[in-house]
Amino acid sequence: MTSANENKFKCERCKELRELPLHLHELAMFSELLLNEHVVYERKKQVVLEKGLAKTKSIAKWLRLASQLERVSLNPFRYEVAHIYCEPVNDMLGSNAEHHESIITPLTRFVYVSNALEEGYRFLSPAYEIAYERLLKQSSKSEYLRNYSAQAAYLLESRSSSIELPTHYDHLVDNYRKVIKLYAEQFHSKFDMELDVPHGLSYGLCLVRNIRNQIAHGTFPIIDDPEYTFEFEQPHAKRNIVNLLSQSSRIAAINIQLLLAMVSTGFASAEYQSICTDYDYGEYFENNCTFSYLLNLHLIQKFGLNERDYFSFNSD
Repeated sequence: MTSANENKFKCERCKELRELPLHLHELAMFSELLLNEHVVYERKKQVVLEKGLAKTKSIAKWLRLASQLERVSLNPFRYEVAHIYCEPVNDMLGSNAEHHESIITPLTRFVYVSNALEEGYRFLSPAYEIAYERLLKQSSKSEYLRNYSAQAAYLLESRSSSIELPTHYDHLVDNYRKVIKLYAEQFHSKFDMELDVPHGLSYGLCLVRNIRNQIAHGTFPIIDDPEYTFEFEQPHAKRNIVNLLSQSSRIAAINIQLLLAMVSTGFASAEYQSICTDYDYGEYFENNCTFSYLLNLHLIQKFGLNERDYFSFNSD
């Protein structure tokens, strides 16, 4: 949770954001209420084949894990003996564990959110197939994008003039770009895109994909404990890495909101229908649990799908 001292240094727009775990939890609950399923397609020699289903319930499961994650713990003492009789060694091992836990916890959360985003890419598969059929009518040589993330990026760009964006979307993506640019300079990390100026509606997705790929390919830095590394010359690198991972989860989640709003067919769960018929809460819920809420659930607001906000409503 963001402390009051940290919050006072944020800009006015960033102060409007919910804490990240609550943001992820709300998006998980919304995805469960949707309960949509879309066929996933692939093409081989221009033959369209079905390749399973993409489910908002699967998106919800990964996001719920990410929202509930408190701490990834390490045991540096498991195979060590010296700490038993040497206090400095004990202090060093404890410090190393605390240091690495502070990095791998947001890293693990981002991996979970990335898995939800991957399912979100697949969820757009039918929409891309329709768009590609239109392209084929214009030119039989139109390139077919096989990667689902590339398909999602294409759809965002092709619909950019008609899509309603989450509040502060451009601002948050630009902040993320600045954090990534600093990270790239510190660790000489390679990106397959321009970092100086954001361009296109899919820019945020591309940034997230680059960070996700660095983690998947093992090139993301796990820096040494600065307390015990005298050669360490970048004292703020750890803080920047933790911030980068948290913002990666945030931007990935906001893009899931955007993708779901683009192609979801609406609420199909029995739970949604049941809540709407609640004598006391149903009308308030139905009026607030909308696709407008989906696009803006990353913001602090009175309405929420979680039980804390539900009981707060009932106590009014």
